[in-house]
Amino acid sequence: MTKEPYAQEVPLARTVDMRLNAAFGSPISIATAEGLCVGEPMSPVTGAVVCYAPTVEILRRAADEGRNLILSREHPFFVHGGLHHAYLAEGLVSVDPMLALGPGGTDRDLIPSAGLNGDFIVEAKRDLIFASDLIIYRQASAWDTFRPSAQSAALARALGIDLAPDQEQLRRRGVVGTLNEPVAVDALARVAAETLSCTPRIVGDTDLFVRTVAVLAGETDPVESLSALLSEPSIDAIVTGAGGILDEVDGGVSYFQDLRASGRRLSMITVGFGPSHEPGVREMAKWVAQVVPELDVQYWPSGDPTWVPGIELVKKH
Repeated sequence: MTKEPYAQEVPLARTVDMRLNAAFGSPISIATAEGLCVGEPMSPVTGAVVCYAPTVEILRRAADEGRNLILSREHPFFVHGGLHHAYLAEGLVSVDPMLALGPGGTDRDLIPSAGLNGDFIVEAKRDLIFASDLIIYRQASAWDTFRPSAQSAALARALGIDLAPDQEQLRRRGVVGTLNEPVAVDALARVAAETLSCTPRIVGDTDLFVRTVAVLAGETDPVESLSALLSEPSIDAIVTGAGGILDEVDGGVSYFQDLRASGRRLSMITVGFGPSHEPGVREMAKWVAQVVPELDVQYWPSGDPTWVPGIELVKKH
């Protein structure tokens, strides 16, 4: 009897990473601070968690449940590389891959240099990781280069926004879709609050009825991306993460305000950077499970830590 590929085998963390990179269509990511962040890559994988941010809460839960491989969008030690996937996906920069490789490697003591080197939170988190034999890989830019609009399309689907088949084939981050029927902006914001367990904010008219909606997961910078996305005059509103639920000093938000001041009537719903990515992370978890079918893969939400006085939300875990 012929044995099915990978059946009954326990893959090493490094093997999982290589198979994911092969599925991405490239052996390595060209973004810095990607790939292996911390841990022993030659360890057998006892279970995988796909999450937006590898927080201490998620790491403790993974250790308790015996899952030692963490695949995340964010870096465990708060590092942001020199290249930004948004600019790469939009074709706004051209970089020689050989000049853009991140640190990676197999250094079990890999921690950020610069300001956080020696920080007690970083040290405590690293101690937790190694005491629990965890391995953390960051797979953000690789995923976004592989499927530039995946995060935005997933966010749109989560909010009940229908997309044309060609939307996900476009080499851009944002997508444009339609609602089954026109709804007020504040009603759509409440759908986002319930679906994403987040605290949305609105820029523009709350009572504007909208049907054609642009969706842009993550930040609204680079502004060139936002400009191209909103160029269609039929768009009534945009749902985005913006620069973070606490960050009003965002170039894209400023551009949007000026766009409205020029006379165009449309509204923006900002749901927070992290919450805007959660639906896409959930879909990435399903993709990882298909690429490595013998691995037990689970999606765990990182949660929105913010709240607004007077607004009661049901936090989903």
